[in-house]
Amino acid sequence: MLTKIFNHPNNVGMTYSTHMKHSLTMSKLMFKSSIKAAIHAFLPDTYITSTSDTNMQLTEMLKPPTNKKIGK
Repeated sequence: MLTKIFNHPNNVGMTYSTHMKHSLTMSKLMFKSSIKAAIHAFLPDTYITSTSDTNMQLTEMLKPPTNKKIGK
């Protein structure tokens, strides 16, 4: 069971600690974006592009690294 959990970082070309840092960075970004989206719901003239901006940031972060072979 544990090997299934801990294989994922290697499968995406990362170490465990690099994967953890990357995931926590994304989590922080999504948390901040969620707060901004909630504020935007009540105050539509605030954070107008924040959700789209976050989406673009996450898309870039999820691109596979070009210098590593994924899945090996």
